[in-house]
Amino acid sequence: MAVPMSATDSIKFDICCAARMLYRAGLSVANAGHLSVTIAPDTMLVNRFGPSFATLTPKDILTVSYGGKILEGEGMVNETIALHGVIHKYNPQIVAVAHTHPPAVVTYSAFRRVPEIYDQESCILAGDVAVVEEDYSGIASTEERIKPMAEALGKCRAAILPNHGAITSGPNIQMAMVTMILLEGMVQRNIAVAATARATGLTPQPISQENALQAKRELANIPFLAPLWEDFLQRLRQSDPDLFTVRPSSASN
Repeated sequence: MAVPMSATDSIKFDICCAARMLYRAGLSVANAGHLSVTIAPDTMLVNRFGPSFATLTPKDILTVSYGGKILEGEGMVNETIALHGVIHKYNPQIVAVAHTHPPAVVTYSAFRRVPEIYDQESCILAGDVAVVEEDYSGIASTEERIKPMAEALGKCRAAILPNHGAITSGPNIQMAMVTMILLEGMVQRNIAVAATARATGLTPQPISQENALQAKRELANIPFLAPLWEDFLQRLRQSDPDLFTVRPSSASN
């Protein structure tokens, strides 16, 4: 019988699940990227530097200050953890942040354009995607460089970083992870539509902003997150059984 664990332990497990889901979806690169959840003022849970998203377990999740000081846990964080700390600092309403390098988003980021909306799923992100105006100049580790990203996430749930990757946010790590998947799908659709337009000579017609926002409001009435998360968990139970040997009994379903 599993021993009940604390809410913090449950969040650590959910972070590991989200990381592995992003890996399984092909949205992570090597051991780059971070997931964070704020749990108290100036305090967040983050994955330590080293393991990739594919292998994270709860022992790899550290409690750190927004400045990157380790408060609990064993391991290290590199200076790019400042990305999360600054975002949380400027946006106390944001609980969870995901940063990774989804391949289609990285490709499309070179155009520095907000993707068009061509399908129903993309309507969920209508008006919620920003492109940070910056020239890539190395890792994001200073408050001065990260502040524009934090400001973008104060207005939108997803931010595209030119020639770099994406950041998504949410009220929990589940939504931040799903938003990253939705963003990658949105961009994949844009790339596919552009390729089809070139091949056929036809002119694509995106969904208007007005209609996309209406669909977004309608879709918001559907409680999709809980069953979708459970569906992802069912897949992980098959692909990553090792993770569930450490699952706390109080973890989210």
